[in-house]
Amino acid sequence: MAVKSILECIRSLQRQTLTPSHIVVVDNLSTDGSPEKIRTLFPDVTIIENGYNAGWGVGCNVGIKSIKTDYVALINNDAYLDAHCLEEMVRAIQSRPNYGSCASKIFLWDSPETMEVAGVVIYRDGSSIARGRLQPSERYNDFEEVFCASDCCSLYRRHLLLRIGLYDPDFFMYCDDTDIGWRLQLTGWKCVYTPKAMAYHAHSRSSGSYTDFKAYHVERNRLYLCFKYFSFPYLVAGVFFPGYRYLYQILKSRQGKGALAKYRKERSLLYGMRILIKAHWHAMKNAPTMIRRRREFQSMNHISRHKFTKLLHRYSGTASQFASYE
Repeated sequence: MAVKSILECIRSLQRQTLTPSHIVVVDNLSTDGSPEKIRTLFPDVTIIENGYNAGWGVGCNVGIKSIKTDYVALINNDAYLDAHCLEEMVRAIQSRPNYGSCASKIFLWDSPETMEVAGVVIYRDGSSIARGRLQPSERYNDFEEVFCASDCCSLYRRHLLLRIGLYDPDFFMYCDDTDIGWRLQLTGWKCVYTPKAMAYHAHSRSSGSYTDFKAYHVERNRLYLCFKYFSFPYLVAGVFFPGYRYLYQILKSRQGKGALAKYRKERSLLYGMRILIKAHWHAMKNAPTMIRRRREFQSMNHISRHKFTKLLHRYSGTASQFASYE
């Protein structure tokens, strides 16, 4: 399926009403023959082979550095775009000068009427989830600001990414887009969501939906975000909010709801706790690196503590919402 999906992704880019000036595929040591197939079918597409599995962020950085355009669209290899998607994202980001990124309306590939993501929702402990997942799509028909875009299908002003710093290589996978979102928000830039830019995604088809790998990286990277952007009072509060969220997740899982309920079909709760402890341990070991990056970014941070609080209130979901997320 991986080869089929990336070929459809490229075809959808070639069918855009706003023709992309460059299509770059960054290959992280795939083993399914994708590069050879792409070279045969799409000779105009640039392929950059990293030679190792560099993760999402490093792959994005390689692609971003390889072009010199005003905007850069980041697309998952297992997503395809409606023909007007790029045109609508560019139109949206150009509608106001303080829009630094644009989020699209993404549906599930295998169920085109079902919402996958309409931007990203955050929580006060650094967590983030897809906004609108598995909800009726008509609820997300408004053109509005969101915290950040999901990089399944997103658009950025390229010069901003170069200014605030590209993707953090230590994240490897998951929460990379939230990391960029925090940097854009804290430097005064906004993310706009447009329902007219539509894409379709095979959710977590590459790595599985409810795996130890995902649980580990999501939790570790949540802590990385806290170290990088949360002031001391919020770090202290961050001890309370995860516990509150974990409690909700356990309660919801007993009702058969949420990602934890599905995870517990494969693993015990005790085993899951071991994964969380491992994630916390590795996050603490790498905390000095994250704090150093925090200091490097501090000169660009234009948001006061009061505005930071307002930012959290505006874009945060509830513990119940996060616990019910699948």
